[in-house]
Amino acid sequence: MFFFGLLLVGIIGIVNAQQTLPKGGDSFETAVKLEPGSYQGGSSLDNKEAEYFYITGIKPGQEINIKGTFTAANVEVGAWAILALYDKDGTELAAEDDGFYDKPLSLTISRMHRGKDSDKYYIKTACDAFRIASYTLEISLIGEEGVPPAEEEGVLPAGEGEKPVPKGLNWALVLGVIVVVGIMVYFLLKKKKK
Repeated sequence: MFFFGLLLVGIIGIVNAQQTLPKGGDSFETAVKLEPGSYQGGSSLDNKEAEYFYITGIKPGQEINIKGTFTAANVEVGAWAILALYDKDGTELAAEDDGFYDKPLSLTISRMHRGKDSDKYYIKTACDAFRIASYTLEISLIGEEGVPPAEEEGVLPAGEGEKPVPKGLNWALVLGVIVVVGIMVYFLLKKKKK
């Protein structure tokens, strides 16, 4: 009996973890704020209709992951879904779109937040053909808070206590080893000929 009580509490916790997705705004200016989490019950989207949401509070070094799962209103004609991420100025940063019929379609986009970027991002969900009956959104932030990735071009992030290693240095080391081995083989072959 105790086991079934724990199972029931666990199931209730999972159900409560999903929130109802509110109706989104019809533009960046009217976008609706969302927090990281799972949202279900998104409204239907007609042909060429879009909804806008936004998220804030992302720390440098965190990756924003967004998964949308869309269901077509009519499985015989299907639909075309769009999931996109924009910066605070409305510049598209990541987008996925695809057509689908009888099975729900999942689209996933992600973006690493860098310290120099604004911490406000817009999410657009849209239907580009026919009609979407409903959709869900999963928004997650992955990674360490407050640890910005390397900002310089050509520098890989270092491990703890290490200095950054320029990307070109690895190839220079490989070429150096090849040259040294080549010289050694040359002198060994030359020595055998004598």
